[in-house]
Amino acid sequence: MKYKNLTLKYALVNAAFMFMVCATVGYSYNFLSQSGIADGTVGILITAVSLCGLIGQTLSGSIIDKSETIDEKKFISMSLIAVMALGVVLAFVPAGSVLMMIVSVICFTSASIGMPFLNSMAFIYEKDGQTINYGLCRGIGSAAWAVGSSLIGQLWSIMGRTILPWYVVAFAAICFVLVNLMPTPSAEAEAAAAASEVTKEEAPKDLSYGAFFSKYRKAMIVALAMILMYFCHMMINTYMAKVIGNIMGAAANETGAVESVQGNALFIAAIVELPTMFLFSKIIEKISIHKVMIFASIIWSVKHVLTWLCPNVIVLYMIMVLQMLSYAALVPALVYFANESVEAQDRNKSQAIFAATATVGTLLASLIGGQLFQFMSVSAVLFIAVIASCAGTVLMFIGIKAVESK
Repeated sequence: MKYKNLTLKYALVNAAFMFMVCATVGYSYNFLSQSGIADGTVGILITAVSLCGLIGQTLSGSIIDKSETIDEKKFISMSLIAVMALGVVLAFVPAGSVLMMIVSVICFTSASIGMPFLNSMAFIYEKDGQTINYGLCRGIGSAAWAVGSSLIGQLWSIMGRTILPWYVVAFAAICFVLVNLMPTPSAEAEAAAAASEVTKEEAPKDLSYGAFFSKYRKAMIVALAMILMYFCHMMINTYMAKVIGNIMGAAANETGAVESVQGNALFIAAIVELPTMFLFSKIIEKISIHKVMIFASIIWSVKHVLTWLCPNVIVLYMIMVLQMLSYAALVPALVYFANESVEAQDRNKSQAIFAATATVGTLLASLIGGQLFQFMSVSAVLFIAVIASCAGTVLMFIGIKAVESK
């Protein structure tokens, strides 16, 4: 039996989910710092959210695979119920209290923990003989992220930090309803998907990670380059409120002024990514992956340098357009590189390692950034991050040329 309007329903779920997550990811620093928490502590809390999400997603995947009663749909629904409950609590707990810190970490983790299982649902429906235009749905999700980032910024400029918990609760509720309007895949489809995962897990692992690093030393130069560039990228994204405040000067003291600009900047960055990502398959038909990676890396560091030197908000908005030629090109190119730079039997491990570069860069940025901002000016911290980014671009060139020579 074919389910009606499945692509539309799945696209709406993606949109609602992205509307929710863009607030917990993009504005967590704003919320915590405006609650009276010191930058160093905020950095630790944001790092805790990332770590809890990474560990939680891994453990949850095992639970779902083994459970006879909990599938992806039910798990996502439970995580959304947790977000709604914790969001309400977050709206009333004393600002800056230990309880608020604990609730924030759990709430923000719960908001993002369902992401990989939302992706898995699309492929389970395919096992059930259904058709979903996954690329279109993810594109709509990305557009929702852009619009949501702007929306929360504008609402913040009117209502202040108190808007975040209620905004998250509202979109968690909408997402919960939409998820539960999705049809439940057949037991046969769930079993087929689970069997596929078991087959992958039981496949012989030819290399340990240590052996992999030794075998592909030249490709690992590229992985190190990505960590350094992600470090700067996430330093700017995580602490964007501080970056924008430094650019705006005295004007940043007006309530909600920073968040309004931040919403516009995030909207521009997210929306300009879409053409590059949609056309990426066409781009690499004309230009080699290696050239795309080197070019995008250079633009990525140029973007970081210009952000460090940015004199005003208008220039910041112009800088955000460079996202189209940097992040939007390099991230999908890295997936191809991870596949093509290793032997066939090592590709899964390669994809996992290169995907982990974003996580490592994010963790380092949130933890180190929070500590540095306590003792150094915004400009000084950005300078350190920019040096790391430029070093990453140099390593990217060296790594690509080393792989090519091999």
